Amino acid sequence: MDQPLECPVVTGLPSVAVLGLDAASAAATIALVDGGLPVTAVTPAPVTPAALAALAAYGCADRVVEVAAGTLRLTSAGVTTTSPAAPPFEIHGAPADPPGDEASLGTFDAVVLTDGTRALLPDVADSPRFGGVFDLRTAWVFHLSDAPDLAGAQGRWIGEYLRGRYAPPDPVAMGAASPSARGLPWRGGARAAITELERELRAGHARAASAGYPLPTPPVPPVGPTTPNQTD
Repeated sequence: MDQPLECPVVTGLPSVAVLGLDAASAAATIALVDGGLPVTAVTPAPVTPAALAALAAYGCADRVVEVAAGTLRLTSAGVTTTSPAAPPFEIHGAPADPPGDEASLGTFDAVVLTDGTRALLPDVADSPRFGGVFDLRTAWVFHLSDAPDLAGAQGRWIGEYLRGRYAPPDPVAMGAASPSARGLPWRGGARAAITELERELRAGHARAASAGYPLPTPPVPPVGPTTPNQTD
């Protein structure tokens, strides 16, 4: 039997949680770990066997955390207000096997959502998205297509950004992008979307190179209300 490929990990890079595991998100997860990012795939039970097999073939089955159905939650770590979500993100859930109580599963710099997990953050359910991937309402939230080939390419795009190898356009340009680039359906389906993605990736590589490949920095999360100092 062939030995599985190893998942590379480069320290010092942003941590990523992929929420929901299916064929598409498995392809994206493999692309992310191929770039050396520390990735954890958290998914409600039951895990799709084909998706788990794909990760196992790449030596990444240990990156999967299965939680009991209905217990997966996503919050902004350290933020007690009801303001829009912001990184870092905290993942919660109850173990599926053996069953256990709900608890924090860790804090992550970025999250990747699928069709089945987008509702975990109400702020992003209908948010505009650059390229269908970069959430323009909530920083460091990324979205995946349900087409495995396209999701794999999107995972690579996310990874190139988080590694500092891709620089997106300025926010104004991202917001003014064409309807397809903002996440609306492409004419021509997944193939046309991949072509457009690769074109933008090349442009972003050039922008990153001209800037010296700086690592992206997540925004500072909002601070809850504080009590003013009392004076005599």
